[in-house]
Amino acid sequence: MSFVPRRVFPTYRIPLSNFKGHHQKALNKFGSLAPQIDFILEVRDSRAPISTINVLFNKVLAHKPRLIIYSKKDLSVLKRPWTDKLHKSRNEQYMFVDARSKQDSKKILNKIKDRYFEMSPPPPLGLRMMLIGMPNVGKSTLVNTLRSVGLDSSGAVSSKVRKVARTGGQPGVTRATSEIIKLSNDPDILVHDTPGVFLPTVKDAETMLALSLVGCVHTSFVDPVIQADYLLYILNLQDPSGAKYSEYIDHPTNSIDELLQSIAETRNVVRKDGTFDMEGMAIHWVSKWKQGKSDKYKGLFDLAPVLEQNEEEIRSNLNSETNRVATMQVTKKLTDRLGEDGTATSKARRRNAKDRAADHQNQLFKL
Repeated sequence: MSFVPRRVFPTYRIPLSNFKGHHQKALNKFGSLAPQIDFILEVRDSRAPISTINVLFNKVLAHKPRLIIYSKKDLSVLKRPWTDKLHKSRNEQYMFVDARSKQDSKKILNKIKDRYFEMSPPPPLGLRMMLIGMPNVGKSTLVNTLRSVGLDSSGAVSSKVRKVARTGGQPGVTRATSEIIKLSNDPDILVHDTPGVFLPTVKDAETMLALSLVGCVHTSFVDPVIQADYLLYILNLQDPSGAKYSEYIDHPTNSIDELLQSIAETRNVVRKDGTFDMEGMAIHWVSKWKQGKSDKYKGLFDLAPVLEQNEEEIRSNLNSETNRVATMQVTKKLTDRLGEDGTATSKARRRNAKDRAADHQNQLFKL
């Protein structure tokens, strides 16, 4: 009898929220800075291209031209025809990049420079950008590489250009919006690096598990065995032959218990009484896919591209997500602070001393 992968993932009780105080502060800061910003770089993880969309960004930066950056292309098998369909109707530009690659950074800088010269007149104080995205999608790494390439006259990554953005393997390394960072002198291109911002709650367990597998939440935030079970589920949908875990077991399986037992046996860590550290085996296996140890561990963790959802389905789901988030308290706070249009210029908003200071700064910026 041929193997049939699960079409529905089991219902697990897992946390659906990882929204922190500095996420709210960052959103408020985005709106305050919006009048100064000419261009947006929005970074998404190419292994979870839908789950790493944060619809809250459209509340505060909806009217800004942007370039979508799909990071970690070296770890992903996302197909360009699918993303072409996703972005074509929305008239969005996008790129696949490795945030550490100087070649990819050159391509990004060239697109930004094109934008600068399209502006009439060019901004006298330089083109100002904001780099946004969910936690741990590679924003700060990208800032460092862009700056290294942009400020090195030879065009090569230079160790002489000091890193200005802290990076790390876990989310939350960047916790405050940076002061302006120069990326290029010719022309002047400047950027604000920002903390990754999570949604107040994600819509379902599958979304949180996809975000967990790409590192948007801390490793310990979701039970590792549940993470491993979701990974098994999503890999079987992509390849029901079992080839993606064949180094541990010689046949496909829907049972995470069976797979983890086989991993323990392969690693020779089964105890004399036949038991083994199930969580430890789950962490070991999942970490291989998170880190992309070799070409074998390239993957997709979002259901939408795996199931090849069409453009209409995705648009409908994103509209539903926007409507869901619009009813949340965080959206009300943004409206109170930044106005209905989210630009911090609307008069119908509650203003405090910080807001008035930001208004004054924006007014001076336009002089």
